[in-house]
Amino acid sequence: MRPTEVKGLIVKLLSSARTNEDPRDCFGLSCRQICNHIESLLAPEQVIGVKRTLWVRVEEQLEILESEFEVASKGKNRKTYKMSPPTLIIERETPLRARYVGDRAYFNTVVVLLGAACDNETWLIETLKTVEESREILEARGISVQSEQMLFQFLSEPTLPTDIELAMAEQLYEDDIGPDFEVYIPRRMDFFANRWVGISKALPSAMSQLCRVKNRSFLPRKNDEMYIWKAEDCYYRLSKDQAMIASYRIDLDRNESRLLDLDSPIPARIRSELPVDYRALLDRYTAQVKLYGPIDGRNSDKQQRYLEVKFKYKVLLKEILERLGINKPLA
Repeated sequence: MRPTEVKGLIVKLLSSARTNEDPRDCFGLSCRQICNHIESLLAPEQVIGVKRTLWVRVEEQLEILESEFEVASKGKNRKTYKMSPPTLIIERETPLRARYVGDRAYFNTVVVLLGAACDNETWLIETLKTVEESREILEARGISVQSEQMLFQFLSEPTLPTDIELAMAEQLYEDDIGPDFEVYIPRRMDFFANRWVGISKALPSAMSQLCRVKNRSFLPRKNDEMYIWKAEDCYYRLSKDQAMIASYRIDLDRNESRLLDLDSPIPARIRSELPVDYRALLDRYTAQVKLYGPIDGRNSDKQQRYLEVKFKYKVLLKEILERLGINKPLA
């Protein structure tokens, strides 16, 4: 099955996942449930051909749909996915041109209410009504009309762990930490410059309260990382996302923000160094390309994955990443 076919089946399935008790809203399905349903639609000979790759393709398309605000997920290890609430994302204000995302059950209603022309493949609509007129008509029915900037107004801000978060965190002791202890030291350098320094090599004046321990995993060439916040003589365990958000706050406080060239191809591993809610916008505003390039400073004949920022979103992405301090001018 082609990726576009898998994507279309997911949208159709999640938009029809409703209960008789409350048909207004969709309910969530797991990746396994989605795969099982897609398999049930295929002929037996097709199932044999796609069964091994279907799970990977469904996961890939769910990630893409989430970055496009079509789908929302819930949970961590056992995620469930459901269609997002119906939304129009403005592409042009006057006359209104917008992309419909979210629960497809409301699409025809939007088209009728706005007297709009529509494209059922791209889900674009155009109407002679203004943004304000369209918003007044639709929001009374629970359908939002938003600009790209509005979609990211609730992104997490760089912040240090609060007293409440630390009170709720697991408290650790020195015996729990182990020997591979590193501290976070901000540097105003290339985005991928190493900012984790072994405790034996770090200067006390440069050290932050953010630490991590790298424990060897049972998986080959993998490391389990435990993130820690040191407050006085106490150690508190943080989630990876809490640690990421704290690291960007430390950068800002020390006037050592990271640098990232948005005009050049960006190594795809940037995703792993961003807070989780920023990864979705990166997926939305970049395209993946494969190039031959260096690996860890060494030339390689292997193709590496890079991201190229889509031209029309370059200014917007720059503004959003500046919330983390990325490329922020020196104070």
